[in-house]
Amino acid sequence: MKLITAVLPTAGFEQVHRALRTLGIPGVTVSTVFARDEGMPRYEVYRGVRRMVELQAAVRMDIITTDIDAVDVVQVIVACGGGRAGGTVWVQPVEHLVRIRTGERGEGALF
Repeated sequence: MKLITAVLPTAGFEQVHRALRTLGIPGVTVSTVFARDEGMPRYEVYRGVRRMVELQAAVRMDIITTDIDAVDVVQVIVACGGGRAGGTVWVQPVEHLVRIRTGERGEGALF
């Protein structure tokens, strides 16, 4: 099993989420995070003071999937995700998975 984590701009999230549902991936954990943007600095005016904003709002998606489906999930995220706005995807191995409600373990706990 693999844990796939993607940090995407908020604008790219809905398209990726729809594509993952089409692929048959039912479970996604989503969090709002702040990520550093490597692009041009952005400036805001807050209470009359102009300041540079280094961190941008982003969406973090965590998906646990089988080893076989992991390649397809990453391809879908890259194809549908951030586009020019960017984003990051990384994959980690999962040693144990337990569904708390039923006690199922391993790949049986995925779906």
